[in-house]
Amino acid sequence: MMQQHLTRLEQANLIAGHAVSYATAFLDDRHSVQQLADNADRLFLDLMVIEDPETTSFLIPVKLLVITMMRTARVVRDVSRWPSHEDRWHAVMAALVELVMQQSRQLNKDRR
Repeated sequence: MMQQHLTRLEQANLIAGHAVSYATAFLDDRHSVQQLADNADRLFLDLMVIEDPETTSFLIPVKLLVITMMRTARVVRDVSRWPSHEDRWHAVMAALVELVMQQSRQLNKDRR
């Protein structure tokens, strides 16, 4: 079997897709707050490994999304203390999902 090697930018785009998928699953109530936290932690580590000069600017919105996922998980756990904050973080996460998807589509167009 021939092994395909992805470029750093392709790997970054794959991580972006995972971030969108995990965030959307949480926003659609398909994932629990614990799954959101676990996925965000794993993605954060992936981002640290993949970042280089070629991927830095592409990854900024992805990093913001992952950090928002982490923060949302924390706020949801503390919802008894901050009930109004959960909706705000959900809105921020949804906006960042849109931004990452738009950026990913543009990257795919640029590579054709």
